[in-house]
Amino acid sequence: MLAKLFCNGVRFRQLRRSGKPYRLQSLSLEVTHRCICRCDMCNIWKIPAEVADLELADWLAVLRSPALRHLRELDITGGEPFLRADLGELLQQIVALKPDSFPALRTLSITTNALLTERILNLVRASVGPLRECGIDLVLACGVDAAGKLHDRIRNFPGAWERFQQTLRGLQEIRTEHANLILGLKTTIVPLNVHELSRLADFADENGLFTIISPCILTPNRFANLDKVKDLRFSPADIGKLIDFYASPRFAWSGHREALLGYLKTGKMHKPCSAGYNTLFVRHNGEVFACPVLAESLGNVRTLSLDSLYRSEAANHFRKQVGAFPECGQCTEPGMERIAWPLEGFALLGFWAERGREDFDRLVRHMGLDKYI
Repeated sequence: MLAKLFCNGVRFRQLRRSGKPYRLQSLSLEVTHRCICRCDMCNIWKIPAEVADLELADWLAVLRSPALRHLRELDITGGEPFLRADLGELLQQIVALKPDSFPALRTLSITTNALLTERILNLVRASVGPLRECGIDLVLACGVDAAGKLHDRIRNFPGAWERFQQTLRGLQEIRTEHANLILGLKTTIVPLNVHELSRLADFADENGLFTIISPCILTPNRFANLDKVKDLRFSPADIGKLIDFYASPRFAWSGHREALLGYLKTGKMHKPCSAGYNTLFVRHNGEVFACPVLAESLGNVRTLSLDSLYRSEAANHFRKQVGAFPECGQCTEPGMERIAWPLEGFALLGFWAERGREDFDRLVRHMGLDKYI
């Protein structure tokens, strides 16, 4: 593994000089902009309802791309993915396409607000078995921002906490029979919930849930929330609470913790990023981005294939600039970091040298890095 990381590190630096891609290992599909929440930190729901999402046939054309031959992780997000009437058919097609289109796929993750209880449970029951049979873990990351009524307030959806708990109970029952169903919480930190994070983390521990807990991101692209800068700004007292939270032992193995602590203390994020090298993001309208935070489109899958966009001169130009954009110094997106570590190589080697094999193995297991190494 050490040799593999070293070779990856050398290769990645060669790629950085040329801007050429590696292998597309992670793909995120925003299958709809529609949502039933009106979250404080997100404006996706403000996109007019008449703005069309890609049709199922378009998404299936994306999934048949030869660029996905080495895909390890597929992320389905929104909006709220379970609002799509054809989501079940999309999941069935993913199972059918795996042998020929993405034989290396290990994880299918769906980000959901977990409010459409009956629909979520029905689709998970129908999908988790076939996914297990073809070697795919189904990961549900439930958007939960506080344990209780404050969650309703942040999501601007009365009864959101109760609905989430009802959905969670059903998912936990399914999990007892399907070990490939992995459940967790995805929490966006805003000034309103800074003081609630430990309580939410305790809830996750009590219910066997992984956690992704990161500060909100301001971006003109993914969340279109630059108008919320004032409301989402953390006070010095908030930052102090965040530092105390991330410094607690429960996050010793998350990896992302170290980068966040550095960012909170200095105001500058320092972490590896492989945006465009081994990961892409496709918006609901077919626009392709190397990075979901930056609004620099590589083109649209309605007019050009995913493979051609991934290998285009525009993509090469973007990749050469990764890490140098002003937004990179403020990026707290944990998913991009996790995908980058194995390809960048040297950061993980440094972690091994500093912490030792046991801590390294715990980090790899906790963050699911094994599928990339």
